[in-house]
Amino acid sequence: MSVDEEKRLAFLDRMSRRRFLAGAGGLAGAALAAPLLPRPALAAEQVRFCSWGGSLQDLQREHVLAPFQAASGIKVVEDSLPFPSRIKAMVDSGNLEFDVVETDLLTILSLEEMGEYFEPIDYSALSPAALAGIPEGLRLPKAIGYFYWSYNIGYRTDKFGGASPQSWADVWDTAKFPGGRTLCSADDGQYPNLEFALLADGVAKDALYPIDVDRAFASLDRIKPSVRKWWSSGSEVVQLFTSGEVTAGSTYSGRLMTAKAEGAPVDLSWNDGQASLDYLMIVKGADMGPAMKLIDALLQVQPSIAIFNEYAGGPANAEVLAGLKPGRAAELPSYPDNLARMYVQDSKWWADNLGTIVEKFHEWSVL
Repeated sequence: MSVDEEKRLAFLDRMSRRRFLAGAGGLAGAALAAPLLPRPALAAEQVRFCSWGGSLQDLQREHVLAPFQAASGIKVVEDSLPFPSRIKAMVDSGNLEFDVVETDLLTILSLEEMGEYFEPIDYSALSPAALAGIPEGLRLPKAIGYFYWSYNIGYRTDKFGGASPQSWADVWDTAKFPGGRTLCSADDGQYPNLEFALLADGVAKDALYPIDVDRAFASLDRIKPSVRKWWSSGSEVVQLFTSGEVTAGSTYSGRLMTAKAEGAPVDLSWNDGQASLDYLMIVKGADMGPAMKLIDALLQVQPSIAIFNEYAGGPANAEVLAGLKPGRAAELPSYPDNLARMYVQDSKWWADNLGTIVEKFHEWSVL
């Protein structure tokens, strides 16, 4: 493996850790540093599933994994934290630790530049009920869309006299909306908010990519004196808002909506937010039969409704979204009105440029 590949994998692992810190994670810290050890050979009709631990995987276990095992007779073995370096090491060694994985598009795009690390999805093996509500554009050769998550404008509802920032230009306007700001750091695998800086500078959502890096940093120069903290985890950014240390900035939608439901004087705007998408994939060398059966189970509508009535991700399946309890869909990033007000991150651009951008951000942030 080249030095460049090692650097990219290290950063991708930090990106994955960001997902863990955003609120999905809950398994012991030892799992973060567990060495790659030999695993027992697969028994007949067994499938291993790797998700993100915590509340999400608890819900997946309750509503999909346990019922699937009972109905199919296929044993489900769970794992968590699908770091890209784990996937690469497993496939390169031929010693798979999991078969079906849920993660974002950046992982597959980056790993596929280094070799073959995922199996093609056998769409003929998926039931019409599983596929019906999933848009064609999310049915990729080696991945199928599962749920959306997003970064959005967050703000205090008690600081602006009933007004609220509804654009990144508003967030940058500290005269109209006074108070401290917070934006993403480049630590623990965060993306610096270059797109938000461009939107604040007047760039249209459909003209963000390829990112004009110099223009983005020039825009960040203007807000930098007001940034009280460059946040790196979901718990940190929520604390910044709920404590009143900041009045506006970027945040994970799910974390802030949870704080709002618990009574904190906070809210968000879906305008100009960044939507990202988690996919279901099959690791190269997995047993395709049980793996496809598990993916079919994960995509079924009724179990997914039960999951997303509680988990703050936005299902990619329109039939799942339509079946949620009254008012729930409008709180999630995949709700059509919300999604239409956002842009979808260009994972390919970030896969090609993330190392350079992170180094530039670290240099810029200490000036």
